[in-house]
Amino acid sequence: MEQYRDKLLEIREYIKIFIGKYESYVKPAGKFILAFITFKLISGSVGYASRLGNVAIILIISLLASFLPINFIPVLAAVYVLLNLYALSLESAGVVAVILLVLFLIYYRFTPKDAILTVLTPVLYVFKIPYAMPLVAGLVAPPTAMFSTGCGVIMYYILKFFKDNKEAIQAMTDGEILDRFKFVLAGILFNKEMYVAALAFAITIAVVSIVRKLDVDHAWTIAIISGTLVDILVILLGDLKLGTYISVGTLLLSSVVGVIAAYITKLFLFNLDYSRTEKVQFEDDEYYYYVKAVPKNLFDIKTGRRVVAGESDGPQKKRQRAKTAEDMGRSRRYEEDDDMSGLERAAAEKARRSRTQGRNN
Repeated sequence: MEQYRDKLLEIREYIKIFIGKYESYVKPAGKFILAFITFKLISGSVGYASRLGNVAIILIISLLASFLPINFIPVLAAVYVLLNLYALSLESAGVVAVILLVLFLIYYRFTPKDAILTVLTPVLYVFKIPYAMPLVAGLVAPPTAMFSTGCGVIMYYILKFFKDNKEAIQAMTDGEILDRFKFVLAGILFNKEMYVAALAFAITIAVVSIVRKLDVDHAWTIAIISGTLVDILVILLGDLKLGTYISVGTLLLSSVVGVIAAYITKLFLFNLDYSRTEKVQFEDDEYYYYVKAVPKNLFDIKTGRRVVAGESDGPQKKRQRAKTAEDMGRSRRYEEDDDMSGLERAAAEKARRSRTQGRNN
């Protein structure tokens, strides 16, 4: 296990060096690949406009997305979906347009910076590993990421509905416009499996995000295990209650893949050595501070071995680290003071001076 962890740390260092050196090329390339996969999957699900499914067209749109902020990928994807649905029926495009408008209002209101989660969620569904998303999102994003992944879940089930019901929609004649409209609307809005998945993702992200911030050793590992169990429990309960006919085998397999993905994320972003935890205590006129410092596991490429941050520090370096923690604690207190009104700040400062003078006397 130690050998695999060291190898991942080594890979992490090489990735950091590579991205730092070629960042101006890596970001556009990453957006291009993500956009190409997204549009190709959309074309495979609702590619009713044959011209839009042309690889050259998809390459051009993906190239355009690579030069735009990543938040534009969901917008381009939505337009691409609507154009394809318009080729199927005007009613289909109209219903989805209204739903997408509501989703974008929710998305840009709560999580405008999590576009990648919205785009990746349907992609992971297509690859049969959707339950990796709430675990990883809970580790790297705030709890509001539930809105981004929720939009992704709804988008996937919209595409799935039209892929599964293409023949039924096309079989309706022009005189059955109202029936077609009702069929599309009911098929999307009354999809029990979609609601169960969105709810499970939201609860899992909230649990993982809260647990990983707890002041306990191995918080991220506990968060991954807790999130996985909660995700499975919510989906199974939803299946029993609503009869969604979830494949238990797929659920368990996807959950295992999710745990692996989350654990790799943990090793890359939060690899700590709890055996070398340090605790610092200090005080000022207003507060008594307890600071807990846990060193990171690093990898020294020159020596080819794992090192722990601060393991070779002398007494002077440790005193400097304690002083830094003390300054950070006081800085946090001053930030809290900045949130006060002028009168509150003046009163607080007067009280401090009074207490300091009392101690001196």
